[in-house]
Amino acid sequence: MKIEIISPGKIKNDFISVGFQEYLKRLKKFAKITFTDLGSSHAFDQQTCVEEESKKLLKYIGKRKFTLLDANGIEMNTSEFSAFIKRESEGNGEILFVVGGIYGVSEEIKQLANFKLSLSRMTFTHSMTLLLLVEQIYRAMKIISGQPYDH
Repeated sequence: MKIEIISPGKIKNDFISVGFQEYLKRLKKFAKITFTDLGSSHAFDQQTCVEEESKKLLKYIGKRKFTLLDANGIEMNTSEFSAFIKRESEGNGEILFVVGGIYGVSEEIKQLANFKLSLSRMTFTHSMTLLLLVEQIYRAMKIISGQPYDH
């Protein structure tokens, strides 16, 4: 299985980056997982920032199927998420997750997403979203492989 996460912008907090890297390391025994930072916009206004970052995302995604993390997406518990990952990986064995920048993504990306996933109704920073996503992917992969996971 190949899991790819793309996003404009680096994780800026050391404590979040350490956790993110730890989960990427743990996930390597279950799947080939990669994170690609497409670079954040340096525009001063929010709209230009979203447009610039969304263009980079669209170019990188191309015609591929992807799951967008979106505050208005569908929430799942961990078991449902593991079933989602298993189902999504059937076929070509690849899953692409897209996490928008600090101001989100364009409407075009939202419309093109094959699925919109919400981690919570709460608001998280861009960096925290990345950490929570890899942590939940890790739990899901443990469930899929029949291993116990922490409750």
